[in-house]
Amino acid sequence: MTKQLLRTQFREKRRALLPDLAGEKSLAITRKLLELKEYKDATSVLFYVSMPEEVDTHQVIQETLALGKKVYLPKIKGEVLAICPLNRFEELQPGEFGILEPCEPTSPSHPAHIDLIVIPGIAFDQHGHRLGHGKGHYDRLLKEVHGFKVGLAFDEQMADDLPVEAHDVPLDLLLTDSHSFTF
Repeated sequence: MTKQLLRTQFREKRRALLPDLAGEKSLAITRKLLELKEYKDATSVLFYVSMPEEVDTHQVIQETLALGKKVYLPKIKGEVLAICPLNRFEELQPGEFGILEPCEPTSPSHPAHIDLIVIPGIAFDQHGHRLGHGKGHYDRLLKEVHGFKVGLAFDEQMADDLPVEAHDVPLDLLLTDSHSFTF
């Protein structure tokens, strides 16, 4: 099956989740994230800001800021995924794709190392591979920024095997509502 067909199939699976169930699952997944040694030890975390059909990251971002950790968020600027520091969740505004993003940064941050990188995806497999939106933003970013890579997904986003290309960067860990996969 092509990547585009897989994207369509798994987007439909995510959309089929009832909002209350998706909220419960998101809470279970983010609790697992908060319990990770890698999260507890991290001084810097790169999050994605969730869209309505994704694992909700809004609360965990706010909790991470409250803990005094450095929080970074992506901002799409054309073909580039810039990494921007976040000081307050309230600073976020809808960006190019309607996703909450940091306001226009005066100087985007490009640290070579971030302790923990939380990565979105449309589908994931049990080998550490993910299927993104097809723009390659995260794969390019992950070649420049190093840290422990964690994917967050609903069980419904799991595939047996996903097509893999040479430029794809695998995860270190995947957290779902009922499993944790270490790679």
